[in-house]
Amino acid sequence: MRTRGGRGTMRVVSDRLTRVAAVLMCLAWLHGCARPEDAPTPVASIAVTPSGAGAETGAPLEFTYRFTRVAGAPALSDDLWVFVHLVDEAGMLLWTDDHRPPVPPSTWGAGPVTYRRTMFVPRLNYTGRVRVEAGLYAPGDGTRVRLTGEEASRSYTVASFEVLPAAKGVFVAFGDGWYGAERASQEPLREWRWSSGAARLSFRHPGGDATLWIELDQPVAAVGTQRLELREGPALLATLAITPGTRYVSEVPLRTRPGAGSMVELDVKVEPTFVPSTVPALSSQDARELGVRVFNVYVGAK
Repeated sequence: MRTRGGRGTMRVVSDRLTRVAAVLMCLAWLHGCARPEDAPTPVASIAVTPSGAGAETGAPLEFTYRFTRVAGAPALSDDLWVFVHLVDEAGMLLWTDDHRPPVPPSTWGAGPVTYRRTMFVPRLNYTGRVRVEAGLYAPGDGTRVRLTGEEASRSYTVASFEVLPAAKGVFVAFGDGWYGAERASQEPLREWRWSSGAARLSFRHPGGDATLWIELDQPVAAVGTQRLELREGPALLATLAITPGTRYVSEVPLRTRPGAGSMVELDVKVEPTFVPSTVPALSSQDARELGVRVFNVYVGAK
């Protein structure tokens, strides 16, 4: 009986110690070790500044992002992403530009973290004011982080700009060497085309100095690093080393060409190419020869 009673007493004491330890762990968690998603007070500030007051449909617009961790706030985890929602004046979602911040959140210290990112305005049937709502979230479960400022469900209005009718942009034709347009079901406005090893872009020259913007990536890790060349005839305009999993936005100057024709034809050459059906990790039956995935091409006069 004593032995049983002694064991029972030990079990009760052990259970109490376990509960006390759990409480102490929770207190420590709340005072510096908690997930930022669960922090009761803001953990960082956010500011987003567009490079211009407006952009026409299809055009690029650069945004400067600025985050500052609040002093004493728990460390941020590297799995956090930035969500960016573009909504109209009625609050309806138009498109998104969610992305992983280029500077790992766990390294954010007392000073501000600033980076730039180019967004392309989709070619949609809308012109007018657009509001930018942004914040931080964990993609795994969608939980949002509390930041400073006025919020609605931990979403923060950070900027606005005008979407303008297409006027300055030049229509760009995807010629030989391009496959048909594709899009993901969850992002119907996010469209892309795969190139082959050699593809051609053509457009009417704006008449003066201009800039070509091209947004592309390579989502297949097994392909390895690729080399992309952009040429106008024998003239090399740009080269780019493509690392899988990285998004690229490249600006290419187009100079006035006295005596040249009105049309411009640019050759896009990619090496190496790959065939999805030969990549075991993809489990694909796609027998196309693919180069890179191109999301946007825009030509505008300076």
